[in-house]
Amino acid sequence: MDAALATTSPSVHFWDGYARWQKQWTEHTSYHAPVVRLLGEMVRPGWRVLDVGAGDGILSVPLSLMGCEVIALEPSVGMRSLLCERAFAKDLDDIDVDERRWEEIPLFDLSGFDLIVACNSLHLPEIGFNASLDKAFDADPSRVLLVTEHIPHAMVRFAYRTHVLRFARIYEVDSSFAYHHVAEAFEHHRFTKGRALVFQEQADIARHLTLRDGHAWLDSKARVGAYWFERRCENRCPAMQ
Repeated sequence: MDAALATTSPSVHFWDGYARWQKQWTEHTSYHAPVVRLLGEMVRPGWRVLDVGAGDGILSVPLSLMGCEVIALEPSVGMRSLLCERAFAKDLDDIDVDERRWEEIPLFDLSGFDLIVACNSLHLPEIGFNASLDKAFDADPSRVLLVTEHIPHAMVRFAYRTHVLRFARIYEVDSSFAYHHVAEAFEHHRFTKGRALVFQEQADIARHLTLRDGHAWLDSKARVGAYWFERRCENRCPAMQ
């Protein structure tokens, strides 16, 4: 997900239209690189993984390449198109794409996962961030990886009823946006705001652009937390209860 939208709640229809900008952003940023490295350290081939709000497949595709059985949950047709494009480029045809929204899926459809991954996505469902995270734990996966920027009025706790935090990592990541020309930067911001820009807004955008490598860059950094939870031992080992 575009870091600039990580703490807002756009509609599925919005993401259909935003797919163009999402592709441009992920092609020019290393935002997700630390998360991909973390997954490479922790996951094992054969794991059954659910990627909640998979977007353009920026995590689903690497997970599949790691040998995981991936189900990519993505309700936006625009994002699913990008996901299929990314998978095709890697000659992958085994990612199972689920078009439902997180809040629509009954818990009995969420059983049996070794890992549930949610990267900047659990604030988007209508039920809100806390209820969305609780649902991930209620699904009783062996592990949950929550990746998120700061979300107002939400707090990630160290322990939940069924899962405990094994570790957390904080990353300072690049969330810059590269445009082909200044007018494209204005177009992007018009889309995200849903209205025409006033002159002062255009001037502010232009003032912050840096020309390099044949692009107009809007440089940005983001602080991202990655929280790895594991099922409590007593839940995993009935004999110890």
